[in-house]
Amino acid sequence: VLATNSEVLVTNSKVFKAALLSNHKMYFDLAPKAKKKDLYGMDFTVDLLVSYLKDSSVRMLIIKGLRRTGKTSLLNVALEESAQHFLKIDVRESPYDNRNEFEMYLAEKIKEAVGESLIEKVLKKKSGVGLSYKDVEAKVYLGSKAFSSSFFAQLNTELRTRKEYLLLAFDEAQLLSKIKFDNQLAAIYDNYPQLKLILSGSEVGLLDKFIGRKDADAPLFGRGMIEIETKKLEPEQASQFLKEGFAQLRKSLSLNEIKEVLEQLDGIIGWTTLYGWMRSKNTAHKTALLKVTEEGSKLAKKELDHFLHNRNRVAYTLLLKLIAQGHNQWGIIKQQFAQKDKNISDRQLDLYLKELIDYNFVEKADQVYSVPDPLLVRALSQ
Repeated sequence: VLATNSEVLVTNSKVFKAALLSNHKMYFDLAPKAKKKDLYGMDFTVDLLVSYLKDSSVRMLIIKGLRRTGKTSLLNVALEESAQHFLKIDVRESPYDNRNEFEMYLAEKIKEAVGESLIEKVLKKKSGVGLSYKDVEAKVYLGSKAFSSSFFAQLNTELRTRKEYLLLAFDEAQLLSKIKFDNQLAAIYDNYPQLKLILSGSEVGLLDKFIGRKDADAPLFGRGMIEIETKKLEPEQASQFLKEGFAQLRKSLSLNEIKEVLEQLDGIIGWTTLYGWMRSKNTAHKTALLKVTEEGSKLAKKELDHFLHNRNRVAYTLLLKLIAQGHNQWGIIKQQFAQKDKNISDRQLDLYLKELIDYNFVEKADQVYSVPDPLLVRALSQ
């Protein structure tokens, strides 16, 4: 039990201390959350997601939202709470530019998720070989067309026999479009009911393309799916998050400090958590806020630079700056380009805006465009 005014009440009991540690929340931990108690304001969403993960009629779930709004933490916690076999792959850390290598990587990870004995049984039944990522025979087998038709089919059979499911979660799933892995995911969806798919991504427009939204030719088009979107914290939520986080540290912060954090970080929980973590290391308010905005702006700029590689840097940057400055409707943007002697056709402007929305650098609501990340706005102003 924590006293409001700073000290831990009573006791020297080792049992009490252990209980205190196990129940103590930590909102300002920088690592993606893995326990429900550490995930602020998402109890209902976690419970909802877990209920879908346990529902045999739900075959695919989509988690999307702005960068640093808690998608990975939500996914981690829901998978743990589901009490089922699960595999989560951060696609950015996988060999996602080569299909054969990715399939072997996936098979090795599945082995870790469901247990080597089950996978050995699967492979021996269908191929007569065991599974080792560096084993030549297994590599040849897994690199063949037999992988999709045999491996997943036998895995599904074994899971059904055991009355078990495997949750396959792909974080930043849109990157798999590079190797057309949406074809494989569609086959899994259609044929192997013991495998459930969870796809997450921060490049929302690209994720929508990957899952086949509005494209009847896309492999995943027309499949039933549940979508969950993470958002910024509302001002009241962000304020409460800060108060509760500081209470965990047995520290306090003033109303003016809360106001400045809300104004500069705009309810993005990732940036707000970084601010809280810096304060937990006894960094003064203004120093912590300055460091967060500086580091966050550099990271936002780096992400933008990566996007701008092999694109029209001048046009895209001007477009983002105009929107950040409040020139946020199509006609006004076109007018501003003309006033700055920058020629741009209607088709080009539409294309640039669409790409910025696809990559979540820009949002559109009621014909009004905005830059949702306040630290990208800051980077653009510099």
